[in-house]
Amino acid sequence: MNPNHPANNVERKGDYLEGKNIWLGITGSVSCVETIGLTRELLRYGANVTIVANRAALELVGEKALEFACGKPIIKEITGQVEHVIAGHEADLLIIAPCCATSLGKMANGIGDNPPMLVALTCIGAKTPIIIAPAMDLNMANSVIVQKNMKAIGKFSTIVKPIMIEGKAKLPSKERLVAEVCKMAGPKLLRQRKILVIGGGSSEPIDDVRVVTNNSSGFMAKSLAETAFSIGAEVDMWLGNTTYSTGEWINITKFRTLNDLKKLVDSMEKYDAIIVPAALSDFVPEYTKGKIDSTKAITLKMKKAPKILGSIRKKHKGPLYSFKLGSNIKDNELLKKAKTLLKNSDCVIANHSDAMGSESSKAAIVDKKNTSWITGTKNNLSRTVLENIAAKLS
Repeated sequence: MNPNHPANNVERKGDYLEGKNIWLGITGSVSCVETIGLTRELLRYGANVTIVANRAALELVGEKALEFACGKPIIKEITGQVEHVIAGHEADLLIIAPCCATSLGKMANGIGDNPPMLVALTCIGAKTPIIIAPAMDLNMANSVIVQKNMKAIGKFSTIVKPIMIEGKAKLPSKERLVAEVCKMAGPKLLRQRKILVIGGGSSEPIDDVRVVTNNSSGFMAKSLAETAFSIGAEVDMWLGNTTYSTGEWINITKFRTLNDLKKLVDSMEKYDAIIVPAALSDFVPEYTKGKIDSTKAITLKMKKAPKILGSIRKKHKGPLYSFKLGSNIKDNELLKKAKTLLKNSDCVIANHSDAMGSESSKAAIVDKKNTSWITGTKNNLSRTVLENIAAKLS
């Protein structure tokens, strides 16, 4: 690829796929128009992308557009360079997106009559990790034969289920697909580890209509959950109110009040590590049934809320990471407050309130032995925290 090609200058989001050769197979579903965006998203995580397409796909999306997206000529026929053989040796992962119903049938029955299918059969034999993203009409997707073929293909590949809308089985978002690629071809620092992230703000009722709550963007929790997934973890997320949405590939359980969260903790299954960046209420108002008369001024009676960390510590013996937010205090005072949480936490991430809602932060990572400061994006902070957890679990 020419070093001046625009594909070399995409804005990077991470390095999970740095140095990885990702082969992208494109087949004849109209969803192939989405693969230009998918290719660019793969590049943003450091991937070297090779595109192989069949004739039906090229009738739907332009060859030059695909070449522009990845920065090099696409493979549209098998030549004397035996491109499918090269894939078996070179590819770190093959993703076929979209995979039409016809291609599903060909893969299930070993038919290699076009470039993507020949590459797929070679990669199956080479035991290359494979991701299949089916896309087709909904009735076709529901047919017994297609379901049988998907079950057969699932024995040697990971199938990312389509989104069922508008009578179609559509490709998931490019972010969803790239998250799966990162998980399978990336660092795998938390492979076979189960991580719980508790994020968002809790809301405590004043009456049947009004609540007292904490502002919470949920960006830190989102970043931790998505980053943990991308480096191999199985991730659960318990989420209160937020302004940011977390990727649909994360398993989310919603909570509203501290009592809701306490019930989740009481029935909690086993996790390898738990991270709690949640903005939980420090005070709970006295509840009034019905709706308080709004024509008169009121005084709220508040009581100290129970601390959830202690309940989690009783149930969970592995690494437990909590967060401490300080406001209008100096760094040394923030660290002093953070260290009080080490009674129930193995590590505390401390930052100032000006980081709320921002994608960047200055934070201290505090444990019983060390304190280190990190400045940068919350995605970078998430990666540092999760690498710290991975080291403790190794």
